[in-house]
Amino acid sequence: MRGIIYISSILLIFAAGCSRYIESENFSQKLPDQPPIPTSLKATHLPDGLTLSWQVSDTTVIRFFRIYTADSLNGNYRIWDSTSGKAFSKPMLGLIAGQTYYFKVASITTGGLEGAMCSAISIVPGPLSIMINNDDEYTRSQNVTVTFTAPTATILVQLSENADFADARWEAIAPSLDKTLGLGDGVKRLYAKFQFNDGSESGGLIGDSIFLDTRAEIDTAYFGTDASILKAGDVITFFLGCGEINGEAAVSFSDISALKLYDDSANGDLISGDGVYSRRYIIPVNMELVDVVVTGHFTDVAGNNSEERIFPFPLNISKAPDVVVLMATAQSSSSIRLSWSQSIVDDFAAYYVYRDSISTVSDNSPLATTITSRGALSYTDSNLKASAKYFYRVYVHDNTGLFTASEVSSATTAANLPPTAVKLAARADSLSSILTWSTNNDDDFSSYQIYRGTESEVSQINGKLLTIVNERAITTFTDTRPDSTTYYYKIFVYDKQGMTIGSNEVSVP
Repeated sequence: MRGIIYISSILLIFAAGCSRYIESENFSQKLPDQPPIPTSLKATHLPDGLTLSWQVSDTTVIRFFRIYTADSLNGNYRIWDSTSGKAFSKPMLGLIAGQTYYFKVASITTGGLEGAMCSAISIVPGPLSIMINNDDEYTRSQNVTVTFTAPTATILVQLSENADFADARWEAIAPSLDKTLGLGDGVKRLYAKFQFNDGSESGGLIGDSIFLDTRAEIDTAYFGTDASILKAGDVITFFLGCGEINGEAAVSFSDISALKLYDDSANGDLISGDGVYSRRYIIPVNMELVDVVVTGHFTDVAGNNSEERIFPFPLNISKAPDVVVLMATAQSSSSIRLSWSQSIVDDFAAYYVYRDSISTVSDNSPLATTITSRGALSYTDSNLKASAKYFYRVYVHDNTGLFTASEVSSATTAANLPPTAVKLAARADSLSSILTWSTNNDDDFSSYQIYRGTESEVSQINGKLLTIVNERAITTFTDTRPDSTTYYYKIFVYDKQGMTIGSNEVSVP
């Protein structure tokens, strides 16, 4: 709209002490063009707010736009915000969800002239969002339920797995709608577009995602150990490769119904979150298994149960022989008698008896004896020191190489006393001297040593050693004399510690 203003002017000029009067002629001046009024004002609802947008017929004179708001259609409009430059849209910030707002927009020219405001639109802002299956992370079914958060002015909705909504159709909005997801396990994302009672539609991508998981599988199943023969105290590590994280895996064997496995880099698991579930298992005492089947189980995070997986190799655990009860009893100054309970293991191999002078006797101590008869339940350890304490342990071995050790038992040998002297008698027979003597019954008997001398008071120093008799039951000896001279005889009894005592002395003419 253009206007003409007619102005009459009188210009008075006073200069240099003189005056001049000039009468002007009438002239006309054009008013500035009226700024274009914005049209097509609309609001686009976004997931986190809304945006106003509009159009103008001529942008050349526009400097910026000013946005007005009121509480009613014909209310008093006040400035809400303005654009920076010639932007034809403006995000609306600070709006209260559920409250009705009325907006108008006016153009501001480069000369600062503001035009008329456009027609008002009313807006009830509110958040826009959708949620699949109450925000579950996983689903086992293609059929899901979608719930909506939208302003009250929302009347229609489109749902699609395609961001361009090419295959979508409008349907009436409801608190929730059922939707069938596409085939194939994996992340499924649904997008929503909303239409409002003024005919406008939402903008931006509004959506939610869920992981469709319809099956669970066990790819690999095995166990490992460092021991060639498994027994109590050894460690078995079970593995189930399932290809999914956050599930529940377990193995079963014998009386173990569900031994839980882990995927958290703890409890023997190597790498957290790699889909391989594992567990270190320490074999308890008294467990014995022969060709036992191990079965793997897996339930994924969506609740799918895999088929049971049989491990490729059976589990064999050997039980070590039962411990025998050992008792040590001193018999003399040089011997200790050992006795123990009988082993009941079927594949018995031997009893290994170990002796030591310290209480930590073990299979690294000196070996006293090996007994291969299961029914042999005693052993006398001889040639020991007098008044000395000895410690013993009996190891029971089976034919697989497993063994167990008895508790330690100890005994102290008796103090060493001189041997008991024997009674010697002699008679002559031509040039022979026939000697007889009583038997020495000492436990630590070692030998009889017979000496001959040409003078009385025969000793080991002045006498001649004729013979040594190592059998206590032999109590006679014949000495062939070199001539008819009178000879004197004496028998010295020795024990195992080397102590000795002489008999009475006899002579033969």
